[in-house]
Amino acid sequence: MGPVRLVLAVRDEQYIEAFLYYARSSEFSHNLILTAFSRREALDKYLEESTEFVDAVLGEAEFREAMDAADKRGILWIVLGERGEADDGKPCVQKYQPLHLLLQTVLDIIRGGKAGGAAAEGQAAVIGVYSSVGGCGKTTVALNIARQLAAEGGKVFYLNLETVCSGSLLAGLPFREGQTAGLARLLYDLKAADDKREAPKFPISTYAYRHPVLQGDTFGPLENINEMLEMERKDTLELIDYIAGSGLYDAVIVDPDSYPSGRTEGLFERADRLVWLVTDEWGVMRKTGAWLSHLERSKAALHHDLLGKTRFVLNKYAGNIVTEMPKPGLSIQATLSFIPSWSQGSSQGELPYSPVFQRDVLKLCQALLGDAENVRTREG
Repeated sequence: MGPVRLVLAVRDEQYIEAFLYYARSSEFSHNLILTAFSRREALDKYLEESTEFVDAVLGEAEFREAMDAADKRGILWIVLGERGEADDGKPCVQKYQPLHLLLQTVLDIIRGGKAGGAAAEGQAAVIGVYSSVGGCGKTTVALNIARQLAAEGGKVFYLNLETVCSGSLLAGLPFREGQTAGLARLLYDLKAADDKREAPKFPISTYAYRHPVLQGDTFGPLENINEMLEMERKDTLELIDYIAGSGLYDAVIVDPDSYPSGRTEGLFERADRLVWLVTDEWGVMRKTGAWLSHLERSKAALHHDLLGKTRFVLNKYAGNIVTEMPKPGLSIQATLSFIPSWSQGSSQGELPYSPVFQRDVLKLCQALLGDAENVRTREG
């Protein structure tokens, strides 16, 4: 999804100045294109005569007379007031609150409340599986979620965004060079289409292929690591939007690196649900807490959005939990059983299987998507 075009209508010019300064110097600068008015006449003229596309107006009640002009142009009006709901039924946000919370609320309203976890209509649900520490079983869990959803009748795409894929299942996949164009070509085509301000010309089937074990689609492994290292946040968002918006899938399962990167940030921003894996180890909890604290300090709005759609899941659960979560207010919301035999490794091209683990994954999938009937099964 591209930047949101927002018009701010407030009489207090000092409020406008502070609002614009924060929005343009924070992480929101990538998500917002802002225009501001302090005089009603100027706003009226803009709404009546401007040819620019506008997503929403965030305006005080004093500018209420301009609502009709906004409605005629199909522009969402968000009231900037003191209560949670305006008298005329339009959405309302509180004027005096931390700006990162205000802006995130506005973005959520414009985008249909996506931060709460629901995928937009016609879009596949994007589910990220993340851990801030390696060795927590992230890829195994992501692959099992993909396979479980496919077994329940869902159309699934597994997207691995690791710099070097850690899954033996994909390392051993029966992928023939030339069978499809692959991820490298798709990234090139998406960039070319973006430069020309065009939609991509080719369908997802041009680049992806069906994995026989997952019973879902994926990309063949990249041969050149630089192609993955060069992926930034914007590239990641465009890639996920292309897959999720194809109309072919019910869910896209995304498996990123554990360390921070543009790819990880893009997933954090775009995901409808995020499974954040931890294990019952002091070192894992400490690093998880440190990373969350850094995110809260450096990207407060992203941190706020992320916690609203994240389920913290304890992997390798052995029957009791000894280590506490690293920050107040966080809690374990699901567990995945420890399978001792998996520590011995598995053959290349195989996905470890356990009835107990699959039971836990099924429960997690139902929690992520509401229940099994929300995985929209398509015929054909």
